[in-house]
Formats: sequence, C-alpha cells, structure tokens
Amino acid sequence: MKRNIIFYTSTFAILFGLFLISCTTKLTAQKENTKPNIILIMLDDLGSEAIGTYGGTSYNTPNFDKLAATGIQFNQAYAQPLCTPSRIKIMTGKYNFRNWEAFGILNKKQKTFGHLMQEAGYATCMVGKWQLQSYDPEDYPGAEYRRGTGMKVEDAGFDEYSMFHAFHTEDKGSRFANPTIYQNGAYLENTKGKYGPDIFSDYLNEFVNKQKDKPFFVYYPMALTHDPFSPTPDSDIWKNEERRLDDDPIYFKDMVAYSDKIIGKIIKNLEEKGIRDETLILIYSDNGTHQKITSKIGDKIIQGGKGLTTENGIKVPCIANWPSVIKEGMVSNEFVDAIDFLPTLLEVSGTPIPNNFKTDGESLLPIMKGQPIKRRDWVYISYNPKPGVGKDHFHPAEFVLNKKYKLYGDGRFYDIENDSSEKDTLILSKNDKEVFKIKKRFKKIIDSLKKYPSFGFIERLDPSLDTIISKHARIDLVAEGFNWSEGPVWQPKGQKLLFSDVPENKMYQWNDIDGLSLYMSPSGYTGDNKKITKGSNGLTLDSDGNLIICQVGDRRISKLVSLKDSLNPVFESITTNYKGNAFNSPNDLVYDYNGNLYFTDPSFGLGKKKSAIGFNGVYFLSKGGKLTLLDKTIQAPNGIAVSHDNKTLYVADSHKTKPSIWAYDIIKDGKVKNKRIFFDATKLREKSIDKQSPDGIKIDKNGNLFLAGPGGVLIISPSGKHLGTIRTDKNTGNCEFTDDGRFLFITCDDYLLRVNLRPYAK
Repeated sequence: MKRNIIFYTSTFAILFGLFLISCTTKLTAQKENTKPNIILIMLDDLGSEAIGTYGGTSYNTPNFDKLAATGIQFNQAYAQPLCTPSRIKIMTGKYNFRNWEAFGILNKKQKTFGHLMQEAGYATCMVGKWQLQSYDPEDYPGAEYRRGTGMKVEDAGFDEYSMFHAFHTEDKGSRFANPTIYQNGAYLENTKGKYGPDIFSDYLNEFVNKQKDKPFFVYYPMALTHDPFSPTPDSDIWKNEERRLDDDPIYFKDMVAYSDKIIGKIIKNLEEKGIRDETLILIYSDNGTHQKITSKIGDKIIQGGKGLTTENGIKVPCIANWPSVIKEGMVSNEFVDAIDFLPTLLEVSGTPIPNNFKTDGESLLPIMKGQPIKRRDWVYISYNPKPGVGKDHFHPAEFVLNKKYKLYGDGRFYDIENDSSEKDTLILSKNDKEVFKIKKRFKKIIDSLKKYPSFGFIERLDPSLDTIISKHARIDLVAEGFNWSEGPVWQPKGQKLLFSDVPENKMYQWNDIDGLSLYMSPSGYTGDNKKITKGSNGLTLDSDGNLIICQVGDRRISKLVSLKDSLNPVFESITTNYKGNAFNSPNDLVYDYNGNLYFTDPSFGLGKKKSAIGFNGVYFLSKGGKLTLLDKTIQAPNGIAVSHDNKTLYVADSHKTKPSIWAYDIIKDGKVKNKRIFFDATKLREKSIDKQSPDGIKIDKNGNLFLAGPGGVLIISPSGKHLGTIRTDKNTGNCEFTDDGRFLFITCDDYLLRVNLRPYAK
C-alpha cells in the first residue's frame, strides 16, 4: 500500500511539474507576443539644465537620473519654444506649418497618437494639462472666432482622461492646490486641500492597475513645472492653507523635486504590478524653462528661455527607459524632435503608419535598440505663437540647426556651438567653403519643407517696401484650377478665405488646414441652371459678419441668409436697381466704418445685353437703405476702397485708355468732391506682360493701397508713390488681408496665391 501511495504521489508530482512547465512556456510565449505598455510623459517648462543627468546642479532629480542611467539619454532633443506648438506637434507627428491654427487650439479634424494607438489595440489614458480647445478670454480680439473651436478632450483618442484646462481660459482654475479637473466627462468635486499633480499621477496608476486584456498607452502632459510657482505638499509652507496658491520663483526648486517624486511613484507602481520590464517610459519636455528661472550647470548660470528660439528655449531633456529592450547607460547624440514620438509609438506597438496618415517624424526605436540607422542629422522648427492672448511679445520663426550651426529662414546664421545665445551672426569668408556648404544645405532643407510651391516674385522699387513686405516673404500657390478667381474676403469666423469663380457661378472656401472646397453654387446667378452666365464677383462682410455679395448674374447686391449645404444657398436682396432700372453687373464693394456701403457697377458682366441704366456707376448705399449715385463718368469703374479715416474714396478705372485710380474727398454720407487721379497706371500697363488695367483694391493698416493691376499687385503709398509690385505677370483680379494683417491672399486668373508679408521677426 505504501508503495502505491509513493507511486501515485511521484506520478502526481511529475505530472504537476510538467503542467507547470507547460503553463510557464505558454505564459512566456504570451509575454513575448504581447505588445509593450507605453507611458509618455511631457514635462511642462523644464529645460535640460534642470535635470541632474544633463549636468544640472541646482535641483535634486534622482528618479530622472536613474531612468537615464538605466536607459538611454538623448543629448540633442529639441522642442518648440512654447507649449501649444509642441503639444500639437507631438500629438499629430507633424510640423506646425501643416496644422497650426492658433494658440491653445488643436484642430478637431486632426488625428492624434491617441486615435492611432486605439486603432493599434491599446487601452488609452491621458492625464495632466489639455489647453487645446480654447485659450483666449472673451475680450481678446478675434476670440469669438476661436473659442471652443479646438479639439475636445473627449474626442482626442483616449478611453479615459483626467485633465486641467479642458475648456475656456477664464474657467481654468488652479492646476495645483484645490485644482479644477475635468475627469471622464465631469468636473471633480471635493478637491479642496488636494494637489493636482497627485490626482493626475494617482489616476494614472489606477488606470495602469486595472488593465488586464490590453496593453496600455498613457500620455501624461504634466502640469509641473509651469507657473504659477507655487508650494507643493512637500514644501514647508504647505501647512499654511492660505499660502498654497502663492506665486514665487522660490518654489520652483520644490516643483522640480515633486516632478521627480511623481516619476518615482509611477515607476514603483509598475514594479509592484510586475510589468516594469515590458513598459516603455518616455520623458520629454514641451519647451525650455521659464525666463524668470535661473539654474546652474556646474558653476555656469543658465537663464530659462521659454518662448525664445535660442538654445535655452528649445533644448529639452529626453530619456527612454525599457528594461527588457534598452541597455543600461546608453547615450545618444541623434537628433530628437516632437514629431518623432508618434512614429516611435507605432513602431514600438508593431503597427505600421496608416497609408492615409502623414507624419514628418522618424522613429527612435532603432536608436533605443542600439541598431545602426541613417536618419536626419538636423532639426527643423516652424514656430508660430500667434494668435493668442499674451503672445504679442513672441515672434514667429523658422530655422534649421545641427549641433554646431543654425540658419533662420530670414538668413541669420549662427555658430551655436560657440554662441548659444546667438549674439553675433556668422559672417563667412571665401575660405569657409565647408561652412558655406552647410548653410546652403540648410537653406535647401527650409525650402524643401514649404507646404506650397512658390510662384512669382516681389519687385522692390523703394526701400520703404521692406517695412511693409519682408525681404523674406514668400508667394505661395495654395490652390489652382479656376476659370477666373475673384472677389476674395477673409472670414475671421472659421479663419477661412471665401472667393468667387465668376464664370463658373461658384464660390469656394479655403483654409490652411482643410484646403479648398466648394462653398456654394450657385453664387451669383439663381435663374435657369442650364443657362451659362456669370456668378458672384466682389465679396465683403457687414458689421454683423454676414456675407454680402456682388451677384453679377442676378445684377444685384445680396446677403447670404442661409446655407444648409453648398448647393442650396438662400439670398436676400439688398439693392437691385437705380431709379427702377436694373444694375449692369455689380462688381466690387466695401463698407465704411459707419456701416454704409460703396460699390461699383460696370457693364463687364452684361455681355451682349444692353445696359438698362445707360452708364457705368459708382454708388453709395446708406446704412438706412438710401441709394445715391456718386459718379457716372468713370468709363470702367472696378475695385473700390475707403480710407480708414473715412475721408477718401478710391475707385479703380479699368478702361484701357485711362487705367488709373481715382480719389474723392468724402464730405458726408452720400456726397464726394475733388475727384482727381491718385495713381496713373498707363505706362505700367504698356510695359506689362499681362496688359492688365487696375482692378481690386485693399488698404493695409498704415494706409498703403494694394492694387490688383499691371504685373500683379501694386503697393502704393498713401501719397500715391509706387513702392513695389507682387509680381504674378498674370491677370490678377483682387486681394485680401487676413484679420491679423499677416497674410495677403491674391486671386490671380486660375490661381489662388498667398503672401506671408511678415514671416519673421528678429
């Protein structure tokens, strides 16, 4: 009996052992085939000089340092100078020039790494700071067109979230003591006495701990160490509840230490759950340290450079730690940009970049694995901090850099290895052939990253033009394929351009994010749709933002009442005739600052039809609806504009025998006098390639006239001096400024052009 017991016991032990081996083998196989977990942490306003492993000596950062020592430290990591540009860039994997709208706005049509990781089979979570749906307070100019237009937290591609600054700026509350936090569709209650970064990190760990069936991706854009510089729960002053919202740079040191503490808490949780080895942790920062903060690398004092394009504003820490993949103690001088994280996440997850998705980045995974790889040896930054409240003192910039040199789009060239503050532009001699090659290569890189092809050139006739149009302005061809483009108007609401294709009876819309699309058809002729006739021409907005249209085909000026879809516009007539006789073909129009309308009515659109009025007119329509004929002697009245002080009316005469701009003194509503030639374009027309006469007119904030005419768009000073021409050498119909005056759009025959008038600021 004993022998049988021993036999059965031994047999059971053997079978149980084989079972355990089988289970272990299966678990090991499952583990090897499981996608890794990923936690991407983006610090807020923390430059590399603040981290010990980068040589910083002002703060204690043991957890950051340990991650670098047991993983890989990237020494050439760069970010945008401010947070929103970096946040949009990292989440979409695209250069800012491809999808930038405004500060605090991420276009809701964009696809983020959250969406892509969901599609890759990951459970996704985001905690920390959002600030990508709305930024400007209600009283900031243009805010009414941007507030609430960005991406909602709920739509960003994350299954769960716990976020600060989810909505409007004035509602954002505190991110630190007594925080305002929007979590999974509702604001948290009872946060008094609590600390925001603790809530975020605790929620992160809770999310990690409940994941069983899926790998997870967590994006943690930290609130620390952004200002206000307030006490943390580890600060002595925290015991005094009334002092917890103090703002003093003295607390920055505590904030750095608390950031490090949170990193340690996240790591400890992964270790306790037993998933540390298969979890990739990525550390990055959105920009350099705040300018109020000074830190040390050894004995060298480093002032924060947030907002600046110098090294202190853009060089940031970047650490990757993945125990099962990355060897300890690795250091890399490969260049890292925010665009690189999205393709890295996808490659780590074993997911190819979708065919319909464009990213500018390059994966960092081969570097982390220690594999040889050929990749770019430079960083390109396209940076625009505007529009946005509080950003007026920051300036747009574009540049390429490597470890030693840096070239700006406006031609400034620096030896940043020896002049990191960029105090002296580098002047090259004939002997500097190698450096010349680098500069030439950098320029080629900048030119290759243009979103649109260049067209035409700017002819400079007077030095003062440089104050109006930068020497480095580009003429971009943004859309083409029209019959005759005309009548552009910028619509601040939606930040888009509307313009007419006159012969096609269509109106188009264009913006930098979505490109070109049909806005409405019909646009200016609403009769028999089988009859081919001209549609809309000149467009403007009234004081309420309504679209007002010169409808050539219907021979009237109308207001767009509704637009259910692009094929079913509803119009309301504003004015249709003069003394009972139908207009010829209303061509261009402009409101003065009192809400009165001026417009021209030439016979261009009549074709073979006979004018019912018998002349070509310039008209005034009062705000109350009274129509007055101002002039019927101009042979071909076309473009029209009113000076900003409401004292001068300008009218372009397109007649071949006297191509010119007429000027009138505005005496009162509906009355002008002192008609004179302001600018004679006869000689220019004779010399031009296109043989065009004056057409549309717009006036910039300084009173300079931008006239569509011979050769392209002429820039004419308030005194009538021709300063230069935006040369298209094609028939050019009209032009329009954006609401901030930075861009000029030009309708040019079958093209739509855009000129960035002031692309750079020193």
